Amino acid sequence: MAAGLLRHVEDVLVVDDGSRDATAEVARAAGARVVRAVRNGGKGTAVRLGLDDLLKGPATHIAFVDADGQHDPDDLPGLIAAARRGADFIIGSRLRNPDEMPAKNYWANTIGDKVLSRMTGLPVEDGQSGYRLIATRLLRPLHLTATRYAIENEILIKACRRVRHFASVPVKSIYGAERRHYRPFRDTWVTSWASVHFKTTGSEES
Repeated sequence: MAAGLLRHVEDVLVVDDGSRDATAEVARAAGARVVRAVRNGGKGTAVRLGLDDLLKGPATHIAFVDADGQHDPDDLPGLIAAARRGADFIIGSRLRNPDEMPAKNYWANTIGDKVLSRMTGLPVEDGQSGYRLIATRLLRPLHLTATRYAIENEILIKACRRVRHFASVPVKSIYGAERRHYRPFRDTWVTSWASVHFKTTGSEES
């Protein structure tokens, strides 16, 4: 994954969320930088840890790519092209090709998108996609608290009023034999209620 991404960007940061395998060593060997959590804290905690590192630098945009093998590094240029056309919040949408996704994932994501679109006023497509490219000017003011899958919703809801040009770019969805912790309908329900919390506590950071 890291080696594939480095074909398109200069810097790749891998967050090792307290793994017990050789994740860090493999990532470094592929050319990535690594930050490691002492213990597993969930996806949201890992995203926040990575942002703490990346937002200290001069980057204008940050790409988010899940490391579970579901995303194709060679789809990243499509997101970068959208940013060069002026988009500041880009989501890699897997919903353009529903045959590539299990039906339960497709419909759970579609339901979640209706909730997010209503809350943000943006045409959200595949709001639970972890494949994203976001301008750092949107990310720097945010105070993020989510520890699990609601992190994607939290970022979108808290940044939405500052978004100037929102875009969705089709990406492939790769479902193999890897064990996934995401439970489509249950976690969509949980993240939707978390979104209500983020919305009612303020969708724009000061």
